[in-house]
Amino acid sequence: MFLWADEHYQLSNMYSENSEAYAVQSRYLSEFYNSKEVHAYKTTFSEAMRTGLGWRNSERLGREFLSSDIYNDLLKPCDIRHSVEATIWENGRGLGAIVLNRSHDQKPFREEEEMRLRSLIPYLAHGLRGTRDLRGEATPSGESGTLIIDSQDKVAQFCQEGKRLLMLATHSKLSGSRSPFQDSPVIKSLCSNLRGNLQGQAQPVPMQRHRNAWGEFVFRAYPLSTSYEPDGSIALVIERHEPMPITLMRTLRTLPVTARQREVCLLLSYGYTHSMIGERMHVSKHTATDYVRKIYDKLDVRSQDQLIKKLMTIHAA
Repeated sequence: MFLWADEHYQLSNMYSENSEAYAVQSRYLSEFYNSKEVHAYKTTFSEAMRTGLGWRNSERLGREFLSSDIYNDLLKPCDIRHSVEATIWENGRGLGAIVLNRSHDQKPFREEEEMRLRSLIPYLAHGLRGTRDLRGEATPSGESGTLIIDSQDKVAQFCQEGKRLLMLATHSKLSGSRSPFQDSPVIKSLCSNLRGNLQGQAQPVPMQRHRNAWGEFVFRAYPLSTSYEPDGSIALVIERHEPMPITLMRTLRTLPVTARQREVCLLLSYGYTHSMIGERMHVSKHTATDYVRKIYDKLDVRSQDQLIKKLMTIHAA
């Protein structure tokens, strides 16, 4: 889980790999945030952002933590038992907090693991301070999930990944309102399009794209009934796409290229010329050209387009 803080030390957004966390988010904001959470964590979110001192490891919070309302009402229903936290601190203020969680059947976090997480703070702070524009072409991240929609356009069944992706696609900003899981306008619109098509009406193709801070989400609706009944159940498939540079970074880590060459590959993916690469990396155009030539030789390509296509092919494989 990651929690962002604004310049006033207030919680501004949240991301969680545990979809159940979004279901209890509104209650946390209304009942615990910067108030009752102090009984469990000995501090509040905003105080941690002001001082740089979070609660760090739930194992050191004592018995009061397991008897607290925030544990029993919010964390336990999400199957969270052990947690370790690192406040991202830079230039006198907190930028946010990263929290790793483990379930009831897993072991507590060791001090070594806690220190390893804390060692990442400077890198996370640098990333949060970055202003790189990641808009542009998006590529499949490999994340997908499915929801089963009933005749009333309500979610009848779902896999956890499908629920998580729907939350990310429709809930891009922190909100105290209830979860949009059962009242998503995306679901209603896609189901209406598909049912209209099944009745022979001129409706748009039941596919939509939504883009927000979490990436680009592609929704597709399919009839589950073999007789294509308009009021039958519908399978809603969600895929998440991510900015191409992120995909390329993952791929480049698996290839025999140096850190400097990885940076050149990413700049090439942005469309940088050799002169622009040299300026960005504070080297001459000749040196930048030499970097590019060595990359092409290593990866057996002859142009920028061939390089990007090859990297994307490796990622897809």
